[in-house]
Amino acid sequence: MQMPSGSVRQVIVEQQARFDASVRLGGKKGVMLKGLTEKLSVALQSGARTLTYDSLKPEDKTTTLGRHFQAALNQSVDITLDPEMRVLAAEEHGRAGVATPLPGLPQFGPDELKQLVSSISQGFTEPNASAGDEWVLQGSRNVGEVGELNFDIIYRHRGPADFEDHRCINLEFGGQLSGNVQLPGSGGSAFSRGKMDFQGNDVEGRILYDPIERMVRHSEQTIVMKLQIPGKAMEEQREIQMQQRATVRLLQVVPTQLGKSR
Repeated sequence: MQMPSGSVRQVIVEQQARFDASVRLGGKKGVMLKGLTEKLSVALQSGARTLTYDSLKPEDKTTTLGRHFQAALNQSVDITLDPEMRVLAAEEHGRAGVATPLPGLPQFGPDELKQLVSSISQGFTEPNASAGDEWVLQGSRNVGEVGELNFDIIYRHRGPADFEDHRCINLEFGGQLSGNVQLPGSGGSAFSRGKMDFQGNDVEGRILYDPIERMVRHSEQTIVMKLQIPGKAMEEQREIQMQQRATVRLLQVVPTQLGKSR
């Protein structure tokens, strides 16, 4: 995030999740997933100051940042998917925990696990595509209860590619996002009154899909955004440039009696 003063703020998050897969009850087509976060580490950097949290460090659980993230780690989510890997339903389980001391900050719990499952299958609308083919994916997605994003993305089949000794299909994509999302927050801070403006912003990346395991082995995505927050006068707007880079990587697949633990 490039601030108006010229300083840079950065957030680095590593979330390790586990999904246990099983067949749907009653012989219905599709799959059931039970998702939970096994590990979470966060670093908030602003100038020379850095705040960190690591779920594997007991001393981090009692800090303000730790108490914010610990609440979501106690929860899991059951996700029902149809044969095309679209989310049909999701049900959260576990202790919700006390109110977070940092309400404007994401928690990386059940909501993020659902978003991860939804995003992994995005782009596979042309299962019979071959090297050199292109197709367009258009639609919209709700962002919690604060707004909706529209997307118009072109996918390109680039043929086979090797990744960590696995033969994968290489898909590249690029396009635009549009829409305004109100920022969550509390109190009278400027950020709690601001909005994320996605008009004409670019998204690009690639997906490496393993056709044998029928899973995404690796994906990477970069989005350029503009954050608009009120200035000192109500009619003023300050614009902050932001860039988000996200990487998803499959760590392992473990066969079980009920299916596969991913």
